[in-house]
Amino acid sequence: MATQLNPLFVGIVSGIGAGAGQFLHYYIGLGGRRLFSPENRARFEKWRVRYGKYGVWLIVALAATPLTPDDIVWIPLGLIRYPKAKALAAGIVGKTILSLVYAYAGFYGWPMIDQLLTGWGVG
Repeated sequence: MATQLNPLFVGIVSGIGAGAGQFLHYYIGLGGRRLFSPENRARFEKWRVRYGKYGVWLIVALAATPLTPDDIVWIPLGLIRYPKAKALAAGIVGKTILSLVYAYAGFYGWPMIDQLLTGWGVG
């Protein structure tokens, strides 16, 4: 199946799905805002200003890396009420980059893996 599907299509579709799925963690943070005192909520506003300049790039970078849990960023983004459209777009871009890497690695790497397994008598 890995060599039969278009890796560009697979990467884009899975990136959109993964980015939208990660966005649900934003709403966990948004709902969790009620658990904090008004003084703590005022401190969240300071973080919104800090995230304003580099927040998009932070989201893209963490979404595009396979080893970092994205929840570390998404839940605080909801807590500080970071703009939803910017967060969603950055998450989709990052997850699409990661998914494209996986899709092309599977598309071009599977023949090598199949040849290796056949040589070992496994495939």
